[in-house]
Amino acid sequence: MKERIITALCLIAVVVPAVVFGGIFYKILIAVVMGLSVYEMLHICSRPRIGLYMYFLVGAFFVGGFLLSRDSLLISNYLLLVYMACVLACMIFDEKCNIERAAYVFTMGTLVCAGCHALLVMRLSYGWEYLLLLAIATFGSDTGAYFTGMAIGKHKLIPRLSPKKTIEGSIGGIILGSVLGLIFAYFTGILAKHWIIIPAVIVMTLTGQIGDLIFSAIKRYFEVKDYSKLLPGHGGILDRIDSLTYNVLIFSFFLMIVGL
Repeated sequence: MKERIITALCLIAVVVPAVVFGGIFYKILIAVVMGLSVYEMLHICSRPRIGLYMYFLVGAFFVGGFLLSRDSLLISNYLLLVYMACVLACMIFDEKCNIERAAYVFTMGTLVCAGCHALLVMRLSYGWEYLLLLAIATFGSDTGAYFTGMAIGKHKLIPRLSPKKTIEGSIGGIILGSVLGLIFAYFTGILAKHWIIIPAVIVMTLTGQIGDLIFSAIKRYFEVKDYSKLLPGHGGILDRIDSLTYNVLIFSFFLMIVGL
């Protein structure tokens, strides 16, 4: 627990100033997260080990997503089609790249790239307040679920994916994430300008947990506990931003649909 808390405080000390000040600091942060995410999502493919060329292919897709979709929260559909065609073509010359592995590389690459891209554009287009609102609702739900589950959790949520998560913890996460998110929205003036942000915050406390379970399902398939051991007490970068990566896409759709 002590190691987990220390790591979390160090992450907050680095990430929050980068988010608030923005500019080159935030772009560097996203670039680092992007590079580490590519490594982690491919490194767990160990039966057999994935080809080195795939790291360059996925990395090129991530860079292309930033360069070709600078003004949109969503990455270009044309880029997705090119990426899919390239990944599928790998099955022709690489006997280790079957349809199952190609599907994983395409799906996971698209999810993580789209998430990182949306995190960058949201800061540039909407400001640090909306990005921190997203983070507070997401991590507030994660924290609430963790401590509520430890305190009163009895009924397992989905034990085949995450044996420690409980229904009580999930409810506690929704409550804490909603309360913290709405308090932040109130004091930053977001709530006064857009009351419709209330259901968005509540929904994000739930979808954040769904994102966490999705990434957990992937780890169970590859039979790994964490994506890496980069962050003591937390695992890897993808272990830390799994729910955030999923939630930023949900929040992006919401912002686009309501026209904010």
